[in-house]
Amino acid sequence: MNDQQAHWWEQARSDHSVLNLLRRRGVAPCHQLHYLQMVTEKLGKAYFWRTGKPPRKSHASFVRFMQALDDRPEPDRTRIAESLGFRRARELENWIPTITPLAYDLERLAPALAGDGPNPEYPWPYANPINRPATYPFPIWEQLSDSGRGRQFLKVIDAAVLHFPQY
Repeated sequence: MNDQQAHWWEQARSDHSVLNLLRRRGVAPCHQLHYLQMVTEKLGKAYFWRTGKPPRKSHASFVRFMQALDDRPEPDRTRIAESLGFRRARELENWIPTITPLAYDLERLAPALAGDGPNPEYPWPYANPINRPATYPFPIWEQLSDSGRGRQFLKVIDAAVLHFPQY
């Protein structure tokens, strides 16, 4: 891991610690989603710093990160899959396309990508707010907390933060 990756990973770990605190306290979903989105964004950026060059400046990095893991050589894919809780690389390879729509939805929670739609930070639409994050029933929240696929996604993110240096 190079220095730039270490900086991004350390910030992802810090954000993840706050996310876990919010989870344990049962804080409003908007705050948990905000931190979850930030954790995944920073994991993606930390990964792409592996080239030694800055990744593009964008909130959309997590989906590309997940897809890049699938493009690694076979010995790496097996090791990465196991560190993320999969028994075989093939399980991770099959899982990534099924989870990609949920990962895109999570990325699009960033206000810069949400446009005038739902985001966990600001009331919307901007010009005439009629919704507020604090009481909004985010559909992605239901998917993450009430489905096996969503709960597995959260476990993989937890493992990705914990085992980042192995990538």
